[in-house]
Amino acid sequence: MGERSNHIEPYWCINHGPTTSLYYHDPDGNQIELQVDNFTTIEQANAFIGSSAFQENPIGVEFNPERLLERYENGDSIEALIAQGAA
Repeated sequence: MGERSNHIEPYWCINHGPTTSLYYHDPDGNQIELQVDNFTTIEQANAFIGSSAFQENPIGVEFNPERLLERYENGDSIEALIAQGAA
């Protein structure tokens, strides 16, 4: 059996607004999405979906996961980290 790498990189990282998502391919080529909710209530999520920011960009903003981790390790608040364009 050949050498295997445990280093797994996402192929797409995007803050959709309501969620922050990282997309991966597994060894069989299946797509896997890992996500976290950016809002604590359905009212907050609905308010965002009704906002001009969502109307202008319903897909979201790509981000650099290394930069997001760096900000987290430097003590940035979760609220700051989940904001679109934070990383």
